[in-house]
Amino acid sequence: MAVTAIFLAVTAFSTVIAQEVAYTGSVQFSTGNYIFTDRTNSYYLFNGLSISGNRFQITANFPLIYQTTPLISYTGGVMMPSGGNQGGDIIQRRRGKNRVTIPYTSSQTDEIGVGDPIARISYAIVEGKAALPAIHLAASFKPPFASYSKGYGTGEWDYAAGFSISKRFSNSFIFTNFDYWVFGDPPDLKLKDAVAYSIALGQSLGTGKVGLLASVSGYSQIISGVDPPLYLGAGLNYYINTSSSINLSLSFGLTESTPDFSLALGWRLKL
Repeated sequence: MAVTAIFLAVTAFSTVIAQEVAYTGSVQFSTGNYIFTDRTNSYYLFNGLSISGNRFQITANFPLIYQTTPLISYTGGVMMPSGGNQGGDIIQRRRGKNRVTIPYTSSQTDEIGVGDPIARISYAIVEGKAALPAIHLAASFKPPFASYSKGYGTGEWDYAAGFSISKRFSNSFIFTNFDYWVFGDPPDLKLKDAVAYSIALGQSLGTGKVGLLASVSGYSQIISGVDPPLYLGAGLNYYINTSSSINLSLSFGLTESTPDFSLALGWRLKL
């Protein structure tokens, strides 16, 4: 989630011109125990397209995923400790804050899988000129392409609606985003619909080609009895031009439902 927040902030920080098409993506590594006794290392390759113009922006991301356990599912932009195809056992086996042991076979973790794509469309109701902030309304959806048993998805549709507000100052930038996610329930596990939120602060250095970002992001509670996701992130961005950039981001999970540590290299390249 923190990486997603930084990517959204970088996108908003770039100057949008009419009919712009960009290739977006990132490679990401995350690791953590979450609520389990077994540690999960997750490797992601995100590839996507961004189309901007006439106040609209449409983005789509397609992840490839490899994980060392099937206990974590990626859905709605967040890594979730679902327990794989034994998710119904999480609450039953857990007592207090004790970690949960869920058995799995090596055949569940021996291949790279396609994750669920996420599409997002936003519209600028205020374009952010002069002293006004930019305000965007947005809608997202995630179709169930991925395997739930291997931890690549939930096997259900997810939907979201929200808004973002961003404002440039002379050499700094602030970005906030809120989405309300309606999650489909995977087999044997009830998910709560959740509010996703993020705030990012940016600072340009030197000629403005390099920028620093700090972010806080999270969700309201998704799984009963499990603390809601909360991340602290930082990013270093290099702006090739007003439409293309690369960024390095680092995030730390502050609650039990997040990875301990995530590192990502991302890009946005105008086509």
